[in-house]
Amino acid sequence: MTRFFVCAALALTLLIGAVLPVSATEQRSFSGQFTGSGILAEQRCGPGALTVGHEVSGVATHLGRFTGSGTNCTEFTLATEAVAIWDGIVTIRAADGSTLTMTSEGSQDAPVAGVASYTQTATVVAGTGRYEDASGVLVLTGSIDFNTFAVTGTVSGWLSY
Repeated sequence: MTRFFVCAALALTLLIGAVLPVSATEQRSFSGQFTGSGILAEQRCGPGALTVGHEVSGVATHLGRFTGSGTNCTEFTLATEAVAIWDGIVTIRAADGSTLTMTSEGSQDAPVAGVASYTQTATVVAGTGRYEDASGVLVLTGSIDFNTFAVTGTVSGWLSY
């Protein structure tokens, strides 16, 4: 009889574990790709710095098709030299309308033939909808073509929600 109760308790525990949603603290692998363009942005970075705006769209795990926009601060020499990227703010909207807001920083290599590579690390700071309590760290890598202001990139990292 004791063996029956132990087996029943174990089976119930496994069943509950199988039907409960994934824990909000679980780090889920995240990856995707995007394209976009540079856009005019209100200058918010102060004297001696340039505010750069961008709009993107793409596809990523946990988001489906997404769109986004944001700004970051950089140096005026970004079209000719390697520069730092700081104080980035971006909001992306998932296919279901939920949003993720992130801060970012990184760097851009010196352009070659008008095209520069960049790397940024983005930290999730807020969300809405299913991402209301989200956290995560994402790494974005890609290029910007200063001839057309086209942006391309990939994103990878983790997301908890």
